Amino acid sequence: MDIRLQFWLIIAGSGALIGALLSPLVFWGKGRKPATGFFVGVFCGAAGNVLLLIPMWFLLKPRRSFDMGGFNIAVAYNMGVAAVMGGRREEARFYFTQVSQADPQNVTAWLYLANLATSPLEAWTFVQQARLAEPSSPLVQEAVAVVWPQVQRYYAEQGEVPISPSALNTGYPT
Repeated sequence: MDIRLQFWLIIAGSGALIGALLSPLVFWGKGRKPATGFFVGVFCGAAGNVLLLIPMWFLLKPRRSFDMGGFNIAVAYNMGVAAVMGGRREEARFYFTQVSQADPQNVTAWLYLANLATSPLEAWTFVQQARLAEPSSPLVQEAVAVVWPQVQRYYAEQGEVPISPSALNTGYPT
């Protein structure tokens, strides 16, 4: 139990106890039966506990927090795949970004990000990251073959000439 909650429980419980002990003295001083005062004090203490302690417990109870130490790459990857299958592109990008940051060697996460990209240039950067992780993968080579013509077409529309990957001696198709 949280130390703050324990502190407030002790304070409120002490108030109820003091009320239960002082009420008979007040009743006795007014010429009434002290036992009646005791029960009135206990009732007032209980009502105070209900009115104060229950809301205080809800306010001070420990809350669950997201612990990055408990981050599971496989769970995040599967959540991303489920988001893709459900058509939730932004959610999928979030999960695959987390996976790619936690494990930069995860080729499939980079390729999913390339598929979710909003432009050919963005897709090309993700394919480049996948190629850095595992250049000989058939999935990466297929992604290069699909995305590179789109990048060339984009540059042609802009009136610029892209530097071909073969000119850079990177092994990309021309």
